[in-house]
Amino acid sequence: MRNSAPLVSFTFDDVPESAYINGATILEALGVRGTFYIASGQCGWDNRVMGWRVIDREHVKALYDDGHEIGCHTFSHPRVDQIDTRALEEECSRNRDTLREVCSGIELTNFCYPFGRLSLGPKRYLQQRFDSCRGTYRGINAGIIDLGLLKVIPLYNQTLTDDQLQRVLRKTRERNGWLIFYAHDVTESPSSIGCSPQLLRATVQAAQAAGMQCLPIRTALAAVGYANGRIPVEVN
Repeated sequence: MRNSAPLVSFTFDDVPESAYINGATILEALGVRGTFYIASGQCGWDNRVMGWRVIDREHVKALYDDGHEIGCHTFSHPRVDQIDTRALEEECSRNRDTLREVCSGIELTNFCYPFGRLSLGPKRYLQQRFDSCRGTYRGINAGIIDLGLLKVIPLYNQTLTDDQLQRVLRKTRERNGWLIFYAHDVTESPSSIGCSPQLLRATVQAAQAAGMQCLPIRTALAAVGYANGRIPVEVN
């Protein structure tokens, strides 16, 4: 049975510590859970270029225990269009096995392309392995959607204005679609690919005020009537 109301999902890539400390805390306070795409080989890594530290494995377990979804972002975060299928399979399996050492029995059923980069071969492999694959191409998921390349709206302070937010929420309601936001860090002075706590909170509240269900990717898929192996799926 397909969902009868528009959906919103909040997702975080790479997962800097601030996405856990600030991002997850804000979602939980508003009764929402998100999807956090983890490349476990980078856990605890200081990303000096972006100026953040990636969450450690204990924080991953805390997210999992608190009801957030953990998604696959490969193990070492390579561009999937630059490695072959065997290497890609090893990356995903190693990520799963590493995360199972922390979160016993965890199943990684949804994927996010590192750097948003992909090509046909990796996409075909990944959409067979996972229920969904999320990219960085902008748009609303509505009508017949490609679960191998879910569209998104960047939740970035540098690009998302209040007018743009209201517009995309309105269009999602009109199309009865599925809107997926994504960000990286969640800090008072965010990077070019991050958001402030105020923007995250305001976005969740705006979606809730508009009567939109806020669900992690896995739960949203169930809400639209997804059955494993069916790609594409219709959202209406």
